[in-house]
Amino acid sequence: EPSLSQSARCMLRRRVARWPCLPLILPISLAWQPPQRGLALTVFNSTAVAGTILRSETVALPNVTHDSRRPFSATLTGTISVERDYLYNFSCFFGDAVLGYVHVDGHLVCQKGTNGAHGPTPPSVRSTEYDNPLPVISSTAWPIRLVVVHHGSASRPTDSFGVRITRAPERGGRPAGGGEGGGKGAAWLGGGTLRKEAWLEGALSPALPEAEAQRDAMQARLSSGWAPWYDMSYTRLVRLPEGSALALMLCDSGASGADAPRCLEEARVDWGPGGQGDVTIRLGAHAYDRSYLQLYLATATCNVSIEACLCVCAPGLAL
Repeated sequence: EPSLSQSARCMLRRRVARWPCLPLILPISLAWQPPQRGLALTVFNSTAVAGTILRSETVALPNVTHDSRRPFSATLTGTISVERDYLYNFSCFFGDAVLGYVHVDGHLVCQKGTNGAHGPTPPSVRSTEYDNPLPVISSTAWPIRLVVVHHGSASRPTDSFGVRITRAPERGGRPAGGGEGGGKGAAWLGGGTLRKEAWLEGALSPALPEAEAQRDAMQARLSSGWAPWYDMSYTRLVRLPEGSALALMLCDSGASGADAPRCLEEARVDWGPGGQGDVTIRLGAHAYDRSYLQLYLATATCNVSIEACLCVCAPGLAL
């Protein structure tokens, strides 16, 4: 092979030596950013926890004030990081909402508007027991979900809802309860101002754990369209997520006296409304994808078969 002359080798060395040192430039997106804190707030323009979104933001603490002059529904979701050897207490406040509930790591910690204490049911069987406070057993990242439904009939232009989260050493006794589902008053100051817990702001994250986010997506995908979603009556078909309902009423024209004409508005397999002890229901074939259902409904004077073909691929209903 031909060799380079001495002058050529010297010129090559000069060119290599003159190359500048270029700095390594990384895209801004790769730079470290601190984790986002707080919970994710979503407010809808309907009472179905669906529809047009009015607000979507991250709040530092689980305390929200919103315009209550019109109907709305809202969710607060995220993750709370907890420490072992502590008990965590959740004191909820739902304002004038007609429905509200909070689940933490799958546990119902408080609620309003459903399964609450009411007479004349004996206290021993009233549905007022909640998993509150919660001990830390295995997981230290708890998903938290708060849901409220507001009819817009509040006596003031704005309303507040949220939850106060407190903790105490597990061996030192239980933290004081408060809020709906466990008493009132301790969680809130005047005007709905949430007392701050020093550790809480750094323990909240607006993102749900990946498995929980996948579950929410699956539920949203499955809970749509017409089906007998309303478990209080098999004769009422509901369309989700809007909440539209189609109720089938069976009236007994042969009834006499104060019951004439008597109309059957609900039908369940476990119990029914008062004065309808003669009503029986027997379920027939049901398609697993909710596209078809059939049942038998009988009273003292009539017996009918009900069939429904539900359009699960289009926004319609055929009977």
